[in-house]
Amino acid sequence: MSRVILKFSGEALKNQDELVAKEKLAIILKTIKLLQANNHEIALVIGGGNFFRGREHEDMAKVTRDTIGMLGSVMNALYVKDYLDNHNIINIISTPFDFPNLIENYRREELKKLYDKGSVIIFGGGIGLSGYSTDSGTILARDILDANLIIKMTNVDGVYSDDPKNNKDAIKFDYLSYKEVLDKEYQVMDLYAIKKCQETKTKILVMNINNYAKINDYFAGKNIGTEIGE
Repeated sequence: MSRVILKFSGEALKNQDELVAKEKLAIILKTIKLLQANNHEIALVIGGGNFFRGREHEDMAKVTRDTIGMLGSVMNALYVKDYLDNHNIINIISTPFDFPNLIENYRREELKKLYDKGSVIIFGGGIGLSGYSTDSGTILARDILDANLIIKMTNVDGVYSDDPKNNKDAIKFDYLSYKEVLDKEYQVMDLYAIKKCQETKTKILVMNINNYAKINDYFAGKNIGTEIGE
């Protein structure tokens, strides 16, 4: 059994017509069910880039941009919670913000107990501070829950030596060490997050969200996406 954190970018939730697409919510549900069938404990960390991307609004103050992005992440958490509720998946939201009468606040110890009992914990809002990405939120979730694996669900099927969209000769890596990611600055997670994973020996799997049906192949020792470890 693994203690898993699924990291979804906000962009992974949208399609050409919808900011939050039901077929992407269905993929999250199916991924959770596949992992639960093998007794893995699951948490989700969700970005907010489908609603707002700060880098596209440099005319705004950075703290304003970051705040809007964090609120977009909370909105995505609410979308996912509602969908999971409708499909009888026990879950709760954890956010660094206070939303009295809207979202219940949980202490760290409560989150850990609920996680251990099988509740899916949905983290929205990052760490609640300007200047920190949802990658930092993923590390916070890892620390709270003592997770040992982060699975980053993206629109590509792993980590490449170059952008495969622009370079047809880009090489996909099956495995990378933390040191290689840090030295080469591969765009997996921000460097702070990679360093924290290295310190805690938390493995990272980068895989395509559309390959969700193969997620348990990883636990069977098969190659899927790119694994990052020691």
